[in-house]
Amino acid sequence: MARTLRTVLTHFSSGELDPVLSSRTDTKSYFEGLTQCRNWLIMNTGGVMRRPGTDYKATLPAESRIIPFVFSNDEVAIFALSNNRLDVFDENGASVQSNITTNCNWTTAQLFELNYAQFGDTVFLTHRDNPIIQIKRTSATTFTVSVFEFEEDEDVVVSGAYKTHAPFYKYEDHDVTLTLSTAATGAGRTITASSGFFTADYVNHYLKIDGSQVKITGYTSPTVVTGTIIETVASGTGPLYDWEEELVSIPRGYPQAVTFHDNRLWFGGVRDKPAAIIASQIGAYFNFDVGTGAATDSINVAIAGDKVNEVRHIYSAKNLQIFTDGGEYFIPTSSDTAAITPTNIVFRRQSIYGSNRTRPALFDGATLFVQKNGKAIREFVYSEGEAGYRSTNLSVMSSHLIDTPKEVAEIQGTSNRPENYALFLNNGSILGGSLAVFHSIRDEQIQGWALWETRTNDTFHSVCVANENLFTVTKRIVGGSTQYLLEKFGEDDSQNLDCQTTTTVFQKGTPLVNGASQTGNTLSVDGFTSAPQVQETFTVGGITGTYTVTAVTATAAGYDLTLDQSLASSPADNAAITIVNGFVHTVNSIYGNTTNVNAVFGNSSLGEYTIDSNNRITLTGDPEPTGVKVGFNFTPILETMPVDRELAEGPLTGEFRRIVRCVVNLNSALDFRIKAPSTGTEHELVIQQVNFAVGEDLTPVTDRKEFFFLGYSRAPTVTITQNDPLPLKVLGMSLEVQFK
Repeated sequence: MARTLRTVLTHFSSGELDPVLSSRTDTKSYFEGLTQCRNWLIMNTGGVMRRPGTDYKATLPAESRIIPFVFSNDEVAIFALSNNRLDVFDENGASVQSNITTNCNWTTAQLFELNYAQFGDTVFLTHRDNPIIQIKRTSATTFTVSVFEFEEDEDVVVSGAYKTHAPFYKYEDHDVTLTLSTAATGAGRTITASSGFFTADYVNHYLKIDGSQVKITGYTSPTVVTGTIIETVASGTGPLYDWEEELVSIPRGYPQAVTFHDNRLWFGGVRDKPAAIIASQIGAYFNFDVGTGAATDSINVAIAGDKVNEVRHIYSAKNLQIFTDGGEYFIPTSSDTAAITPTNIVFRRQSIYGSNRTRPALFDGATLFVQKNGKAIREFVYSEGEAGYRSTNLSVMSSHLIDTPKEVAEIQGTSNRPENYALFLNNGSILGGSLAVFHSIRDEQIQGWALWETRTNDTFHSVCVANENLFTVTKRIVGGSTQYLLEKFGEDDSQNLDCQTTTTVFQKGTPLVNGASQTGNTLSVDGFTSAPQVQETFTVGGITGTYTVTAVTATAAGYDLTLDQSLASSPADNAAITIVNGFVHTVNSIYGNTTNVNAVFGNSSLGEYTIDSNNRITLTGDPEPTGVKVGFNFTPILETMPVDRELAEGPLTGEFRRIVRCVVNLNSALDFRIKAPSTGTEHELVIQQVNFAVGEDLTPVTDRKEFFFLGYSRAPTVTITQNDPLPLKVLGMSLEVQFK
C-alpha cells in the first residue's frame, strides 16, 4: 500500500549544499538547503530572489582590478588598476581621471597580490616586490600617485643626505663586520664588508652603524660601497659588528601587508623578513624611528614561532589581527581602549590554518579570510568566554563552491536590500570567474551559500563594494574579442539583465511621399537614411488613418511600401511621413555585431535579438519608443535536496518515490518554471499571463501555486528556473511524496 510523506520547506537559508551531504538527512541543514542555488540571492526571510543584474558603466583599457575609494558619502571613486596604469571612475562609471602612469609600478601579474588600506584622502598600496605606493586625492577630480618615503630629519643633514626615520634590521650574520675609511661625518666615505652582500641596488639606501646613519651613494663591489656618514660613528672605524640596514629597500624587498590601527600605520611581511611587523609612531605615519621605546615610539618586531610565519595580512578590528601562511594571531591589550606600545606588544596565536594572499574582509562581526589552500572560508571571530578568537570554517557545508578565491567584497545591508552577504571571487580551474555568495544572520544562527555566474563564456574578474554599491569587472567575449567592462549590480529586483544598457530609437531621416496621386495599398517614399522596416507604423500628412508596413521593396528613388490597407486618399508629393512606433533601436557598441542580447521593457520580456552591423536591433513587438533595456540574460536554478526522511524502519534513501503534489509560495513571479521527474522526460510548467499587449507591463504573481507531477525516482527533486529576465521570488514550498 502506498504511503504519502509531506515535506515543508519553509525557507532555503542553508543555500546550496555540498553533494556529499545528499544522504545526511540527520542534519538540520538538509531540510533548509538545496542541491543547486545558482544566481539567487538568499533573503533574510529565508526565501530566495533572482539575483540582481548589472548595469554597464565603462570599458576598461585592459585586464583590471578595482578597489574602492570612499572619501565621504557624497564622494565615491573606483580605482581601476591595470598594467602600470590607473584609471579613476565615479560611482556612475563616469571617467574622473584616466591613464595615470606615473609611479604605477604594478604589473598585470601582481594585480591581485596587491594589498591596500585607506586613511582619509590617501590609499596605500603594498606588494612585496614593489615600493609602497600612495594614491592621494588632491581634489574631487584629481588624484596623484607617488612613492611612499619615510620621514627625514631636516635638522640632521650632511652633504645633502638627511637622517631618515626608516626602520632598520640586521639581515646579515652577526660575524659580518663593516670597516670604515673614517668615522667622521662627510661624503665619499668607504665602507668595506667582511663578506660580500652589497649590490648596485643598495645605492640611496641607509645603514645604521653603531647607532649612526650612513647613506650609500656608490657601489664598487659586493664588499665595497661608498657613502655619506651623517652622524659620527662613536666606536671608530672598526671592524664593527653593531650595524643594521634598512628593513624596507630595493635589495631586501617591501611589505605586503598594510593597515591603520590605534592611530599608527602598520606594515608587515617584508619580502626578506616575512615575519616582520612594523608600525609608525603614534600620529606620525611616516616616522618609523624606534627611538627610546617610549609608548608613542615606532614598533619593530617579528613574530616568533616554530617556523618563519610569513605575514600576509594585518587587519584592524576589535584587536589588531595578523594573518600569516602558518597561523592566525592577534595582539591583546589590557582593555579595549588601551594602546599597543613597543613594550607591551605580544602575539597570541589562535589557530594554525594559514591564510592565502586574498585580502580579508570584516563581515557580520567577524573577519573572513581564505584558508591557505584556497578551499575554505573561515571567520576569525572573538569569543568573550574564551577571551580569544575562533577560526570557524564557514564553507564546510558548501565547500564545493569555494575554488581558490582571489578577492572578497562585503555588503552590510543597504536601504534597498537588508541582507548581509559576502562575495568571494573564485579563481580556480573549475569555478573560476564565478562568485561564491555567503549569507549570514549571526543572531539567528543562519548562514548559507549561493553561486553567481554570468553569461556562458563570460566571467567575473574583479569585485568591490563602494558606499554600499557592488561593482564588478567582467571579462566578456564579444564578437571574438575580449573586453573588460566595469559593471554595477542593481539595487533591487527591477534589474534582471547583465551588462544592461538603454537603447535609443533610431532616427530615419526625413521620410516623404515620393510622387502625388498615389492610391491603393502601395506607397512610394524617399528621404529615409535607413530602410523602413516591416511592421513599422506611420501616418501621412493630409491623410487620415495609420498604416502598417507589410513589405518593403528598394527602388532607385527610394522604397515602395506595401501597406496593410488602402490609402484613405491620394497624398500630395513630399507629404511628410511620421513613424509612429520605434521598432529600430540603436544599442551600445560594446555588444559588437551579431551578438545576441535580450530586450526588456518594464516587466515585459521582448525576447532575444541579433545586433546588425550598424549596432541596431529591430523589435518585433509594439514597445514604447523609449526605455527599452538590452543586455545578457542569465539563468537562475534552484533545485531541492532529494525528498527524504528518517522513518522508524530507516531512511527512504534509494527507494523509489513519486512527487505527487508541490505547492510553491511565489512572490513577484514572472516566467516561473518548475520541473520534476516524470516518465521519459521532464515535465515543465510555465506561469504566464495571456492576452496582454507586447511591451505592456505584466502583473507579477504573488500567490501559492499548486502543481502535480507523475513518475518515480530514487532521488526526487524539484527544480525552479526561468527562461526570461524577469522578477522572481520563491518564499518556500510544500512537497508530498508517495512511496511504498
